[in-house]
Order: sequence, then C-alpha cells, then structure tokens
Amino acid sequence: MTYYPTVPQQQWQPPQPQQPQQRTWDLLLAIALYCAAALLGLLAAYATCFFAFAADPCSATNCRDGYLTAAFIVSWCGTALALLGSLTMIILAAIKRWYMWYWPVLAGVLIVISFATGVSLASQVYTGP
Repeated sequence: MTYYPTVPQQQWQPPQPQQPQQRTWDLLLAIALYCAAALLGLLAAYATCFFAFAADPCSATNCRDGYLTAAFIVSWCGTALALLGSLTMIILAAIKRWYMWYWPVLAGVLIVISFATGVSLASQVYTGP
C-alpha cells in the first residue's frame, strides 16, 4: 500500500483591493489647466481696474458708488475663491485618487461668471442725466 501525504487544503482568499494608480495625464492636465485658470484670474483682476471708468460721467447727484464697490468685491473675491477652492480640491482629489482635471475648469468658469457679474454691477453706477 502506498501512502500519500495529505496536502492541506488552502482556503480561497478574495483578492485584496488595490488603490487606483495616479494617472499621469490627469495630473499634468490639472496643472496646465490650473495655470490657465490662474492667468485668467490675473487678467480678470487687471481688467477690474477699468471698472472705475464707469464713474467718469458721474456728477454729485447721478452716481451710485455702492455698485462700483460691489463690482470690485464680487470680481476680486469670486476670482480668489475660485482659485483657492480649486487648488484645495485638486490636492484633495490627488490624495483620494479622484480625477483632478475638472476642478481648474470649474475655477475658470467661476472666474468668468464673477467677472461678468462685476461688469454688470459696474454698468449700473451711472444713472443718467
């Protein structure tokens, strides 16, 4: 009689979940788009200096200065919040291994919206003769 040693049966182990790999194209695209959003923010901040021209035809009785102040605040704060929020979310997305490229795109859209809102407010400064 031949004796065969028993081999212990191995239990089936489920595969260990792997963390998704960081996508190089996503990181490079996020950096490039964030730089573009930052340049757009600089351009918007520079263009807000021309909001003061909205008050050129004003006299003592037909000008609403509060709108001009609001135009500067909305444009500058909107740009700053868009860029800082986007940078924060890019860092969080990198840590969590989420897609990162759309956060700078969202920042660019918010910069355009805040600048357009500032232009709209600045156009309300002069009430007419």
